[in-house]
Amino acid sequence: MTLREPTLPLPSDPRIVELPESVRLVRFYDPSRGRWDAHRFFGPIRPARFDHQPPPPSDHRTRSVWYASTSLRGAVAEAFGRLGFVDQGSGRKIVQARVGGSIRVLDLVGTAARRLGLTQEIVATTDYALCQSYARAFYDQYADIQGIRWRGREIGSINLVLNDRADMTALSPEVDDEIIHRDLWPRIARAARDCRLEVV
Repeated sequence: MTLREPTLPLPSDPRIVELPESVRLVRFYDPSRGRWDAHRFFGPIRPARFDHQPPPPSDHRTRSVWYASTSLRGAVAEAFGRLGFVDQGSGRKIVQARVGGSIRVLDLVGTAARRLGLTQEIVATTDYALCQSYARAFYDQYADIQGIRWRGREIGSINLVLNDRADMTALSPEVDDEIIHRDLWPRIARAARDCRLEVV
């Protein structure tokens, strides 16, 4: 099966999961662009896999994204994997937020993708424009989804993108600090080395 542009309408019975309250979402972010819970309205950008803003890239009032992983190692791999290194002087911050309210996401993990006529190519291909066309189709057809869940291509971590429908008050930050914080940096550096990334 080769990944092609989405065929509409999409199947009517996708797997939609509600994130359990035990889940913690981890992300690295640039504080100059807003708080930990600030969505990115500019898009779609490459290589943001599931940006659902229509091209060409521009600011959108109503469509936004917020990417995270369910583990520190996954967040490190997704944020820094393409760079090949983690820089403690990057000025980035890290947030770990606990799910405490309803967040419903379209599931693409494992066999869930098959329910949409897809394989794991949707999360492994580097044709990001094609993935983004699916993100737009998912958003347009499944009006109750607040994001997408998939297994990332960097290290196989469970990743999520929340869209503008997500109520960010459903997330409570437990950690929100500079990556160079003395209690955080050793853990980040260890996760980076596990991912075979250079630590600088």
